[in-house]
Amino acid sequence: MNINKQDIEKAQQAASARWGNWVKYVIGAIIGALAAAGYITVTGCGHNVDITPDRTEVCKDGSCLIIEPGHLSYSQAQPATDTPPVVQALKK
Repeated sequence: MNINKQDIEKAQQAASARWGNWVKYVIGAIIGALAAAGYITVTGCGHNVDITPDRTEVCKDGSCLIIEPGHLSYSQAQPATDTPPVVQALKK
């Protein structure tokens, strides 16, 4: 059997090409799986946004930012409590 240097190089290139393609497919599958898992688990920021021509509301957890032409307001939900609010009269 007569084996020369070119035959060895061809065999090495063929083996590395098969191994290289296999590694590329595995890496591509891993990256694809991670991207899919990331897309499935990310659900946004949890804000409710309502946009109309005259008003925009951005709400989350009972707090709302309201934007109207020439006006900006913020409201926050009050916690439930058994103690009534304390009202102090201003002295004149």
